[in-house]
Amino acid sequence: MPDPIMKRDEDRGPAEARKLYSFRLVESKQDIPAVIELARCAHEESRLGYIPFSEAKTQKIAENAIKDPTRHAVMLALKAEQPVGLLFCSVGEYHIGEGILLATIHNINVLKEVRASLSGGRAALGLLSGAKQWANARNARELLLHATSDVELPRLHKLAKRAGFGLIGGSYARLL
Repeated sequence: MPDPIMKRDEDRGPAEARKLYSFRLVESKQDIPAVIELARCAHEESRLGYIPFSEAKTQKIAENAIKDPTRHAVMLALKAEQPVGLLFCSVGEYHIGEGILLATIHNINVLKEVRASLSGGRAALGLLSGAKQWANARNARELLLHATSDVELPRLHKLAKRAGFGLIGGSYARLL
């Protein structure tokens, strides 16, 4: 008989699963190593994993979010205080428009082993909810989610719909 105190993610109910995760903005350079490691994991499993990973560029993204949180955000999903998910977003004007702010999620990823658990979707939904709150606080009109990783796209589509996103187009790639 399993120990009732030591539950696996799969054995927890919805309320317990929600409590498994916490979410926060990256506000300190102390978080940068975790951001780099989560970004590296996301990059390695993406379709662009053949491109050499840049710790320096990833660090710059995190530093920009710390330095200018009005325009950039990096969010972490934590399970038992350990980083298991990452979201990077920014807000700005449409590239050929003015006067209206749009928020864009450039990257969202939850570690593969966490995604595989029954509560893994909660980590991603929590990150998306955090991005929505962040974008609302900056008076963005829309929150855009770009999916170019080619990782579990049907699952991402289902998750995005559940989080209130509508499909507005697609991303296409051609090797040269």
